[in-house]
Amino acid sequence: MTPVLVSVDKAGDLKLGRKKCRLHKKEDVVKVAKKYGVPNAGKKTVKQLCGSIKAKAKASNDGMNNISLAKLYPEAAKKRAAAKKRAEKKAIDKKVAANFMKAMTTKIASPKRIITIVKMNLSKKAKSINKEEATKRIDRMKISGSNKNKLYEMMYLNQRSPRHVVRVARELARLR
Repeated sequence: MTPVLVSVDKAGDLKLGRKKCRLHKKEDVVKVAKKYGVPNAGKKTVKQLCGSIKAKAKASNDGMNNISLAKLYPEAAKKRAAAKKRAEKKAIDKKVAANFMKAMTTKIASPKRIITIVKMNLSKKAKSINKEEATKRIDRMKISGSNKNKLYEMMYLNQRSPRHVVRVARELARLR
């Protein structure tokens, strides 16, 4: 029979291996109980056996038989140790490579941003028009006489600006 790790979890339950004692089959618990010297192991219930094993284990070994897992499973312990060594070696190699690259490279100051000014061709601002210029332009357009008179009236009575009157005249000429 392989040795069974007997321990107590944080809640105070007895564990045989990884499972709680009360969850094991009676035969398995009886074997462990006999190992611990529990009298009449075959006649007791699983609950009673677990209590007896817990009491015997506490009395015999200041708690439990804390056999290390490495002794119970030597092959797995060897594999784990080898994997741990490989991981440590890999981490060291990574650090060495990083330090080497850091030493081999030099820091270059980041280049300053070059700001270029792009000159954009802005549309020309409309020039202001005086009343005489507006009158000349309206005269050259093909607009009926009554409409021309209305436009002059709006302009000379300061109801509309000369620019606005010329714009309206263009629309009237276009619609004709």
